[in-house]
Amino acid sequence: MANPASSFSVKLEKTRYNGWEVYRITNGLISLYIAPQLGGRAIQLELGDQGLFFVNKNLAGKVLPESENNVKSGWANYGGDKVWPAPEGWDNDKEWPSIPYYILDGSTFDFSVVKETPSEVAVRVTSPEDPRTGVQFERTFHVYAGTTRVTVDQMMKNISQRQIRWGIWHVLQNNAADANDPTKPNPELYLYAPVNPHSMFPNGYYIAYGDVKHPSYQLIDDGRMLRVHYLYRVGKVALDSSAGWYAVVNGQKNIGYVENFKYFPGKEYPDHASVESWNDGPGTISRGPFFQTLPDDLEKTPYFLEAEVLSPYAQLDPGEQYEFTVHWSPTSITNPVANAVWAGAISQPLSAEVAGSQVTLKGVFGVFTPGELVANFYSNMGEILQHETLQTVDPRQVVRLDKTLALPGDAYRVSLFVRDSEGNNRGFLGNTILK
Repeated sequence: MANPASSFSVKLEKTRYNGWEVYRITNGLISLYIAPQLGGRAIQLELGDQGLFFVNKNLAGKVLPESENNVKSGWANYGGDKVWPAPEGWDNDKEWPSIPYYILDGSTFDFSVVKETPSEVAVRVTSPEDPRTGVQFERTFHVYAGTTRVTVDQMMKNISQRQIRWGIWHVLQNNAADANDPTKPNPELYLYAPVNPHSMFPNGYYIAYGDVKHPSYQLIDDGRMLRVHYLYRVGKVALDSSAGWYAVVNGQKNIGYVENFKYFPGKEYPDHASVESWNDGPGTISRGPFFQTLPDDLEKTPYFLEAEVLSPYAQLDPGEQYEFTVHWSPTSITNPVANAVWAGAISQPLSAEVAGSQVTLKGVFGVFTPGELVANFYSNMGEILQHETLQTVDPRQVVRLDKTLALPGDAYRVSLFVRDSEGNNRGFLGNTILK
């Protein structure tokens, strides 16, 4: 990680957010707000001063008891992120009956500080033990100096005296309200998830809830990418994506994030899916044993888009535990997202146009680390011919590359990477053969 002496060292403070008691972890690039009282969730993640997550303003400052957060009284959906057991269902004891579910979603979690240095702050939240599922969740949030990347270690422990089998189901609720008029949905909010080239589904995905021809879901990039366009209309899509990432972009603000996770080929997944997405919106869907109707009412059915990642099933004997880690990397980026790599998100891939003794490099990116954009020119034998520092980059600004350079003699290809303030290569953003 970056030298903590840099201007992006990380710190922890106790504060209030929307009336709730929270812990804020910030490094000057991002701020993460952890709310132990609200089911241990990350209630908000900000890039600069721009929030990414949906936060329920109707519950601001409220911490509802179980008597007001149950099946009869309704779900206290505070927003932010959360972790649940999967699969969801109501037919047997191997299925989780979904929210509202106070112990794992709405109760107060234990909080502890695991590490607090200028280079890294890590805090841990631990759920109460849940006898019904046999599960206790423990999550550790890591924020580092000099990068927007957040690591979330998610641990599921069997606290029962029986064998259990669940997947870890991680959910992020994205703010889907129009940035200019919050009474309307955001017309430029999209989720991108690569389609598994060996998918078990004919289209690479399936619609779990809602209209089978739901207009939110479309394959792009010659069928290699599922694009989810948020519409205020209930629906859920699921896919067995094997790429290990998805991205969400708010095109009105040109901000978003990439969530990374590990995919396990050959393992059995709840819903046969590694990535899912839910449109919160009006409509009636079948839940199997019952129908659920979501009203066209912003107080009861607010604007949010859920991005969900599932782990494979973990079969645990009493006392055993299973860990599934995800990473969040906020950045400034435009629609669409064509790819995501360690260094950043790619909206317009690197291109190189040769004209005589000159080359013009173009591309649009979002980076996760501030520093410089550097081009390396190589011979056809792999010799590095020349380094060219192109421009400074920052995660809080979209990187728009359009630069003409002198072309080194015998140059065969060019690659692009991000170099941080300590001179470290923080990852490649593109590579192209010069023609």
